[in-house]
Amino acid sequence: MKLRNDLEYLHGLIELTEEQANERNLLEHSFSNLDKVLLIDADSLLFNVVNFHKDKETEEDLELQYEDFHTQVRSIANRIEDDGFNVEEIIYFFTTCKNNFRKEINPEYKANRPQDKTRFLVGLLKHYTIQMLEDEMSDVKYSDTLEADDLIAQATYFYDNAIIVSIDKDLKQLEGIHFDYYKLKTGEIDELGNELREYKGWTYTTKQKGFNLLLYMLLMGDKADNIKGVDGIGIKTAKKILDNRNNFGKLRTVIEKYNDINRLRNNIKLIKL
Repeated sequence: MKLRNDLEYLHGLIELTEEQANERNLLEHSFSNLDKVLLIDADSLLFNVVNFHKDKETEEDLELQYEDFHTQVRSIANRIEDDGFNVEEIIYFFTTCKNNFRKEINPEYKANRPQDKTRFLVGLLKHYTIQMLEDEMSDVKYSDTLEADDLIAQATYFYDNAIIVSIDKDLKQLEGIHFDYYKLKTGEIDELGNELREYKGWTYTTKQKGFNLLLYMLLMGDKADNIKGVDGIGIKTAKKILDNRNNFGKLRTVIEKYNDINRLRNNIKLIKL
């Protein structure tokens, strides 16, 4: 959780460079087309549901949990539409890969995550949810080798009107509109007593911001995924290293800090979407 907070903090500090000022029109273009496709990272929603319904694993419990999953999705879509968008389509993305390509690069990838009861229950609910969604003719994406993040990254090439719905820091590498449903609505009251309908959780990632985030993650590593960065480099050091450098200077600095081009290449394959 601390790493996620650190990276979100960094992401908020990164500002657009002058050379990238033209990319502002991408933001305007994205909001000029109000008809949107939601690319939903379904895995995190399943964890929410399982954590709420602890110690439940019967078939009836799965039905109840699936209803809760649907309720969360409807709530997210309603929040997005309340902010002025029209949700045309929802696509669900799941991680089901038994032959994750990242394991071939680094067998220790995510090996630090405990295989506890929660993950077992999430697996049961995931199998049930995918089956139910497919029976309902919903658009569901999963792969034997790719994670949900990778599939969402692929989908952004096909949908120029997408909103990426996730709490996952890794997806902030992707250019486009992001909605983090953990960021709740503010309940401020204006001078007329009306509730201000303003939501936190909206961000727009430009190519430059995504590139910067990738470099920060390469330097710091990712403890959640068991990816080791450069020894002794945390958030403050990474910011000091990368600030006030152009892209070439940033890349050169990261290469120098690694002092092992093969490990750097492997980490890029592990982290980059």
